[in-house]
Amino acid sequence: MRQVRQLLAGAKGFCAKLGVYGLLFAGLLGVFGFMNAKKVINFWINDEIDDNNWTVSLGNKGEADYISNFFGKMQFVNLNGLMRNVTGQHEMNGVVKLNNGYLLTTHAYETDEALQEKASRLQLLNAYLDKKGIPMLFAICPYTSDKYDPQLPVGVSDYGNDNIDRFIHMLETQQVDYLDFREEIHNDGWDTYQMMYKTDHHWTTQAGFYAYRKLLSWIQGHIKTAVPPKVADLSNYTMTTYQNWHLGSRGQRTGKYFAGVDDFVLITPDFDTLIQAGDISGGFVDMLVEEGPLQKKDHASRYTYDYVLGKSLGDFMNDQAGNETKVLMVTDSFGKAVAPYLILSFREVRYIFDAESDRLTDAYIQEYDPDVVILLYYADYIEGDNRGFSFLDDLDS
Repeated sequence: MRQVRQLLAGAKGFCAKLGVYGLLFAGLLGVFGFMNAKKVINFWINDEIDDNNWTVSLGNKGEADYISNFFGKMQFVNLNGLMRNVTGQHEMNGVVKLNNGYLLTTHAYETDEALQEKASRLQLLNAYLDKKGIPMLFAICPYTSDKYDPQLPVGVSDYGNDNIDRFIHMLETQQVDYLDFREEIHNDGWDTYQMMYKTDHHWTTQAGFYAYRKLLSWIQGHIKTAVPPKVADLSNYTMTTYQNWHLGSRGQRTGKYFAGVDDFVLITPDFDTLIQAGDISGGFVDMLVEEGPLQKKDHASRYTYDYVLGKSLGDFMNDQAGNETKVLMVTDSFGKAVAPYLILSFREVRYIFDAESDRLTDAYIQEYDPDVVILLYYADYIEGDNRGFSFLDDLDS
């Protein structure tokens, strides 16, 4: 009987302690929940930049907003990424770590029919411009997983390069001029992976300058135009390295301990520049570079590349170019690392975001009358819907 009384007394004491700990735990959950709710409400009320890239495919937007503004989210992501790194796992949050440590978002197989529809749209644009005597180039950006050295972990399937290969073949068949940067990099003996960020889908700024020189060569091979030699010579630029600065779009989903953090290199001219956009004019940095993201390191932001170079995608005039050449560029964010040097090279450069390619109409071409048209696309835009290939819709109606 004594043992029973001791057992009951112990159980009573345990329940009392459990009640205290339970209240404490509930309190912590309440504080945590309040902080989460506060962040989400602030996000809604103040209309802050929605950086969760929500789409219908992600499901409920309220849940996506909550997750994106989760209190201490990056600390949890970093811890998760660290544990996966330590245990040798190669997948996290829809991102695959290649054998060499680079991060990839794999691509599904795109049907020939869907690719052909886009190729046919390019053929329509090419034929239209050809009648006006305007050369057109379709350029495909490099892909994180190198076609010649995929580095895919065992059991991982990816169709990014396959989709590009089949699309390029269709362009060849339809006699559309193209530039495949995957092949250019390979043929020049460069390492594709050194051209790409480890934690992002973008190419580096150095690769952007490389791409600019390739595009410049193509332009000068198709129209007569003189460009100041200093513009295309990298020795006339200062390269400033911001070490461990850029945690890209894929790194934001896996944390800074899963694959590390990228350096970011800003390339600025050492010669005098004067660029005009509308009523505003100024030098290279004033007009084309946003220095804010380079003032303070922020690994919770994936936008170093996008924000620093984002101003370069616009409509610009350059009286110092020494030519009257007008360039039209339709591109995605990969163009941000290329456009600054095109702007330094030619009298006028205009840009259309490829997701808004329906802006490229007969009226637009008639008004601007470009000397060349360049479409620079990443693999994402030859897959899925046709937003990037909606040009000249007015000719179909």
